[in-house]
Amino acid sequence: MTDIGLFKELVDFCNSNKEKIETKFDRKVEFSDFNEVCFQEMYLNIKDEPNPIAPKILKERVKGLTECYRFVIPKYLNKRNNFIKGLDIQLGQWYEKAFQFFLESKGIIVQKKGYPFPDFIVGSDDKPKAYYELKYIEAPFLSANNMVKNTFPYSTSRYDYECSLTLDTGKKLQRQREKIENDLSDDNIPCFYIWWFDAPHLKGIFYMNSKEVFEYWDNVGTLHVREEREGDKIATQVKGKIYPPLLKMKSISELLKELR
Repeated sequence: MTDIGLFKELVDFCNSNKEKIETKFDRKVEFSDFNEVCFQEMYLNIKDEPNPIAPKILKERVKGLTECYRFVIPKYLNKRNNFIKGLDIQLGQWYEKAFQFFLESKGIIVQKKGYPFPDFIVGSDDKPKAYYELKYIEAPFLSANNMVKNTFPYSTSRYDYECSLTLDTGKKLQRQREKIENDLSDDNIPCFYIWWFDAPHLKGIFYMNSKEVFEYWDNVGTLHVREEREGDKIATQVKGKIYPPLLKMKSISELLKELR
């Protein structure tokens, strides 16, 4: 099945199994005809280009994208939950469980693992097949073209649609790297970083294997240190970020093949 077909299947699965996933939240997962065109024009058709395509060009290719940038995406510049870490974690856990249950519906058995391993193990402790970490992202990094000065692996500016899939460059990522490179590499057990991108325009599952993520990190260092937020006063949070390039990632159809 195609990436679009599989993601639609994931969306339908989430909306049909909300009670099984989590009763505390009423999440409606969406993927409209507009999102499908965005996926085609903002990912599939340009992922082999040497550099990202500027949004002003993409607006000419995607009907409704101009209005999306003008009226919908700017809301992500406003405060939402004061960026309180606990609320973000709860939201992320909903999507972790949803994806776990979806994989199980495909015959891929997944268990929670946890630090310093990546969060999930495919298979079992005695017979691990793979590990993965899932990140849920709904807020586009609107100022990426101004904030991200090191544009590696590109030679031109980066843009919100391909520069929003973030990882914190703190102790957790460093310890995960040590665990993966020191304890898992000899057994050739693959490890993946997966992003569930749920922006108003581009939606999908995108991923990189850990080796590619760490090579990217080595090339760019910490790309951006965000400003302090109100939530930082409640609990210490990592502010250093990297933004692996979405257009260099694979999507859900290839991920399912690898996890099997």
